Amino acid sequence: MVYVLLLLVIMAATHCWRFTAFNHPRFLQACGGLALAVWVRAALRKRAATDPPAILAAVRVLRDFLPFFLALVLYEALHDLTPLVRPDVVDAKLIAIDRAVFGVDVSLWLGQFARPWLTHAMVYAYLSYFFAPVLLACVMYWRGDHQLFREYMVTLTVVTMLGYVGYLLVPAVGPYVFQAELFPTRLPGGEQTHFFIRAIDSFRGVARDCFPSMHTAHTTVVLAFAWRFDKRLFGLYLPIGLGLYVSTVFLRMHYVVDVAAGFAVSALAIWLGPRVERGWYRKA
Repeated sequence: MVYVLLLLVIMAATHCWRFTAFNHPRFLQACGGLALAVWVRAALRKRAATDPPAILAAVRVLRDFLPFFLALVLYEALHDLTPLVRPDVVDAKLIAIDRAVFGVDVSLWLGQFARPWLTHAMVYAYLSYFFAPVLLACVMYWRGDHQLFREYMVTLTVVTMLGYVGYLLVPAVGPYVFQAELFPTRLPGGEQTHFFIRAIDSFRGVARDCFPSMHTAHTTVVLAFAWRFDKRLFGLYLPIGLGLYVSTVFLRMHYVVDVAAGFAVSALAIWLGPRVERGWYRKA
């Protein structure tokens, strides 16, 4: 509800009443696949006469994933409105913080280590952001840990809301855009990875979506709940998650201070999300 009200207020203020395309089709595909698998499992399982039809089990999957799906859709609509709300950017201040701490522009400094194989690894780690959160949710749901699933989904929603607040308070476009003169050439990697860079090119300067790093924030939430749910899954994703943290700066998408802010908002969400979920169910 908070997201909906915020979206309506911003749309009214900017006179922009359109929704942009949904950019996370893997979320829908994963949810649909899980619903189908749950339906098949329920249909094949021996059931008592009082058990509900198998199709209801599939419908419950879609119902339980719906709140986060709506939050994601609204987040993307709000995300694309940030340039209208905050046309200014504060990248220079974020750069100053990085330089004060490290003495260099870290993305530029990391460029000396760039190799095609490393660029490939960083791109794949970065792209795991679009798969890992929903895949962990599906595994939790499939195994029947619905309490932890609800806490996880609420935490993801909370961290997404906190991230959007950060976009509005600290509008920034990142080194690849703001410091383009420092990066006259692309990272080595060949055509296999340049498609990713070209996709980023198409969004240059559009959204103020750097501070905090939501790749960092969402990945930290995934790792925290993977630890609680199944430490084997945590161990499998940890190297990829660590690679993702590095990739945000290596691929010139974020300043280090953005990553630090991503850790901060994820810590707050990890603390707050389960408490919000438990409090809601106590009232219900």
